[in-house]
Amino acid sequence: MAVISTRIEYAADQPPSLMARWASRLALFCVMLLATAFFLHRVLSLPTPMAMNLAGTAFVGAVLAVLMALIAGLDIWVTGRQGTARVVSALAMSLGLLALPAMAWMASRDYPMIADVTTDIVNPPRFEVTGALRGEGYNPVTYNAQADAPLQAARYPDLRTLQVPRSAADTFDVVLQAMTKLKLKPLSETAPADAPDGAGTIELTERTLVFGFRDDVVIRVTGDDATARVDVRSASRYGRNDFGRNATRVRTILKEIVGRLEATVPSQNSAKVTAVGGRKLKRPEAGRQPTAGRRLRSRPSRPASRRGPERSAAPPE
Repeated sequence: MAVISTRIEYAADQPPSLMARWASRLALFCVMLLATAFFLHRVLSLPTPMAMNLAGTAFVGAVLAVLMALIAGLDIWVTGRQGTARVVSALAMSLGLLALPAMAWMASRDYPMIADVTTDIVNPPRFEVTGALRGEGYNPVTYNAQADAPLQAARYPDLRTLQVPRSAADTFDVVLQAMTKLKLKPLSETAPADAPDGAGTIELTERTLVFGFRDDVVIRVTGDDATARVDVRSASRYGRNDFGRNATRVRTILKEIVGRLEATVPSQNSAKVTAVGGRKLKRPEAGRQPTAGRRLRSRPSRPASRRGPERSAAPPE
């Protein structure tokens, strides 16, 4: 009676698995493609849509490399071919790449799906100069009030128009000083007196630190010789979720503007800068200036005979 053998014949002396070889090659190619896209976008200003297309291709290739590595691993397990190291390296590189969008998705859940915030959701400032820099594949410059306004009102209710008891021209100069203090370089400046509609605007573009994504900012100053209104709008050129960076930027700009306005109030009896809605804006702490009596007061430990004549002539307290 013949006995059928179920023994597996291992092929350790055979060439490595072809699938394992191509899986490792594909994973390495995807890593290099993503690194190249990042370098071109951050350093050489590659358009963001093109860079994101390259990144998307790298992530799709990483998924394919994982599938190929799993198939190759199963083949090696059954036949005993060589190529385990290639399978492991392919899985490590591919899963490392796929961890990036996974972490970004998890972080985005803490922020609203919004990339355009403004202090005036009814009549937001318009992007004129920076809007012309957006091409195909970028976010539109038109404010989507139907989708963005409810999200902003729910998550960023503190973003309000600043109402200033000073002239529009004076307020515009103070805003320029605030931009200099924040080291923000305007691309365009139009004073209220030079604008046809009397609305002074400042436009600029800022890039994120790591990935170099561009966000456009416009500041509008309107009013007359007695009062002024300051509105700020910050919008990402690409993407639907900004991870809260536009709202943070608007808060930073408003805080610096308020600080400069309060620091240049001509008299102590001037009204405080307020936000539309009546909410008081906290005035930044400032060191007290010594009074004349304090400046002329002598130190008790110093003998009277050594005091200067100008101090002895001070009025008694």
